[in-house]
Amino acid sequence: MKKITILLSVILLATASESFAQIKKANRNFNLYKYSKAIPLYQKATRSKKDEVRKEATLRLADCYRFVNNAEEARSWYLRATEFSNIDPVNYFYLGQAYRTLQEYALAQEAFLKYASLQPDDPRGEAYARFCGLMEEWQQFPPTSEIRNVKNLNSRYSDFGPAFFENGLVYTSDRNPSLLENKRYGWTNFNYLNLYQAEPKFFKDYWRDMNEPVSMSSKFNQTFHDGPAFFTPDNKSIYLTRTKVEKVRKEGNSVLTYMLKIYYSSLEDKIDYKAFPHNSDGYSTGHPTASKDGKTMIFASDMPGGKGGSDLYLSELTGGSWSTPVSLGKQINTFGNEVFPTLVNDTLLYFASDGLPGYGGLDLYVCRFADGQWSEPENLHTPINSSYDDFSIAVAPDMKSGFFSSNRPGGEGNDDIYAFRNTRPPVKTTPVKPVVKPVMLAMKGMVKDKTTGKPSEKAKVFVLNTKTNKVKVLETDPEGQFTMPAEKNILYIAKAVKPGYIDDCLNFRIENSDTAGLYEVPRALMLDKLEVNKSFRVENIYYDLDKWFIREDARPALDNLVEIMKKYPITAELSSHTDSRASQAYNDELSQKRAEAAVRYIVLQGVDPSRIIAKGYGENRLVNGCSDGVSCTEEEHQANRRTEFKILSIQPQISDDGFNPDTFTSGDEVDVYLFDPEFFRKCFSTQPSLRTSVSNTVKEVETAVQVASLTALTQEDIEACYGIQLAEVGNILPVNDPWFKGISDIKIYKSGRLNKYVAGCYPDRATALKTMSEIVSMGFKDAYIVRIEKGKVIID
Repeated sequence: MKKITILLSVILLATASESFAQIKKANRNFNLYKYSKAIPLYQKATRSKKDEVRKEATLRLADCYRFVNNAEEARSWYLRATEFSNIDPVNYFYLGQAYRTLQEYALAQEAFLKYASLQPDDPRGEAYARFCGLMEEWQQFPPTSEIRNVKNLNSRYSDFGPAFFENGLVYTSDRNPSLLENKRYGWTNFNYLNLYQAEPKFFKDYWRDMNEPVSMSSKFNQTFHDGPAFFTPDNKSIYLTRTKVEKVRKEGNSVLTYMLKIYYSSLEDKIDYKAFPHNSDGYSTGHPTASKDGKTMIFASDMPGGKGGSDLYLSELTGGSWSTPVSLGKQINTFGNEVFPTLVNDTLLYFASDGLPGYGGLDLYVCRFADGQWSEPENLHTPINSSYDDFSIAVAPDMKSGFFSSNRPGGEGNDDIYAFRNTRPPVKTTPVKPVVKPVMLAMKGMVKDKTTGKPSEKAKVFVLNTKTNKVKVLETDPEGQFTMPAEKNILYIAKAVKPGYIDDCLNFRIENSDTAGLYEVPRALMLDKLEVNKSFRVENIYYDLDKWFIREDARPALDNLVEIMKKYPITAELSSHTDSRASQAYNDELSQKRAEAAVRYIVLQGVDPSRIIAKGYGENRLVNGCSDGVSCTEEEHQANRRTEFKILSIQPQISDDGFNPDTFTSGDEVDVYLFDPEFFRKCFSTQPSLRTSVSNTVKEVETAVQVASLTALTQEDIEACYGIQLAEVGNILPVNDPWFKGISDIKIYKSGRLNKYVAGCYPDRATALKTMSEIVSMGFKDAYIVRIEKGKVIID
């Protein structure tokens, strides 16, 4: 038996090592953009028994299929990814994109709305949800043209970017030109792009069959990608997209990637390519098109300052120099990608975009130039557009025929060239927002450093929903912000915590009258850094005239100091100060007695007297110029009458088995009874933005916290019952984690540093035993029956 156990351990270790090796090799290919090579490696890693390996492999595999335009596989893997906890919300956006490509518009709309609720600052979620809502109407539109796949132009590879040249058509392809060719482009595992040319079998009849394409001479093609190309109508100039290998930084590594660059040349004599002066090693410029005289160029670029991923820009050739590119503006450019522009007769601009209302992926649009500006883009509709990528159009002079590119199903390869004719004007759609499901409400808050006022990154924020008694664990981003879905008319308590800082909290309610999709938390949570010799002014400590006894209304402020002393390993000085309106001797004595009274109160609450001292400074440390003989207002004198709390030393934190919020992980959603009962109890806010009276707010919070803290006592803690223990771990694992899929009524019980996950609370052992058999059959072979008494788990 011992040998078998050892052998099993070795096998499990080998399997785990193999899984990590697979994911490491896959990530290396992914970071080099070699998605086609990464896919089989990620597929193997998704079968790992390690949750973290399966999660990473699933997310990356979904990304790979998205990058290689395999919508069916992308949908499948993004759908699996959403079953994991704590995933990046952008995966819902990508899931929506896959659904939309597959014309599953209702599901796509749902996924986009989910993304919008999690990322309310990103306009794409709500915009794409609206686009999906248009499809019911758009699918009723009549076809705008006839189309056909030009099969003898296409191959099983990518064929796209048609352009009229001389008496034929030039286009781009990554087909294999010879059996000896072995260079491959890692993104798709196909060959590099080159230019090919074909003429119609019947002179100028582009609708019928084309002759077999031939590779253009080496003067057009170079080592890496060439194309697409654009030729002026007089066939005297060429504008070409090319790539050169450039080193860029990606995730901290130097990797080779391909930056698009524009080149142009006259074709009248010898071809002598000139680089467009606004090319860059830091961004791409490509897909050029030009006016009839070749002096105006429109192109696509992802240069800094754009509205989206890539925008369309215009540059003019004056005196032999190209002007600084100018954006075509918000009428054309969107938050998405605008690419593959084609200028026809200097007045019509065709281009592809995924940021305008469309069927999915890239759609083709046309706009007209008149009176010095471009008209609103019009979607070319079906059958030219589809739910897949439709792009790169070449329009004949008759304006009613031509060619375009698409990766829609049913083609010969990855991208295919289609011919169209008998084009009718596209349907002009009314820009009315369709009715869609309301975007889920979200809350947004901020955490700042109280001293500097700057955003506080990586602070933990615990948000208690007093209706569900669930606590959402969040972490602030580099801007100090946190967001999460929310509901109206629910009292929330938010508390920010960060090592080395005094925490802060507040409570708030989102009123039914709030109509915005994003609710801003009433104020920033301010974290005060613990520093030696740092003084804090203690507000609301009042004394009767000439007295030093602690009044009832001073107790809350002193209780807060007690909490700080108990929570943080500090020694401190509590000082009292007076104004100058009495003798110095009198003020010294009065301030010392007041400081001693405050310290006495703190010590009586259980604070070690060696950790805090009392000091009265009288009128010796005025904060303004109101000294003896100076005329001052009552407000100025009041500023000097204050109590301060100064940190004298900070001792190393002594670990214990008590409550530690650091054990919770960002993204967790856990029961409030796992927290110390005092954790939220002090979170009373008196801000007017709460729209309730102070007394009612405090009472409501106290009641909510008390009820939340006693949740366990209202169920299985009162009467003993039987449950099935599933796991006992040190970290917090959400009960809705995919690992627990199929098992309901799971509770987490704290046992020292461990968390016990127990399913059910049954009145007798026989019922629990029956349920345990079902759970064991689901794969939890180590599950066993436990007894629950007074909130504690006892091995039965």
